[in-house]
Amino acid sequence: PGSLGMEHFGALFHSRHWGSLLPDTSQTVLMAGIGTFGNTDYASAACASDGSSIIAYLPSPRAITVNGSCLTASSMIAWWYDPATGVATQIGTFPTNAPQHFSPPASGDWVLVLDSSGVSFPPPGM
Repeated sequence: PGSLGMEHFGALFHSRHWGSLLPDTSQTVLMAGIGTFGNTDYASAACASDGSSIIAYLPSPRAITVNGSCLTASSMIAWWYDPATGVATQIGTFPTNAPQHFSPPASGDWVLVLDSSGVSFPPPGM
């Protein structure tokens, strides 16, 4: 299961501009639901320097609040990506000018992918 999960993560990152991802070290992208740094519940995020995507990894389910202002468009397309199966589910389009709240659809670890609506990406992992 672990090696298959790594295959799904590889597909996810290759479907986006992974080389331009900048870690959210100042916690300006993830505003709430982060967990405790150094613990296994810590959620991490990164925004692409070209403003194309945000990728946030949640090691356990919880509500999070995301600031999408690092994206270039006025709206973002949101996806939940299941790293265990490689399945992406689009959950809607949201404005980037106000914090947005998200909760994963089930237990386990999840990846939230937010794409600038001005960029034409395939579903995460494709």
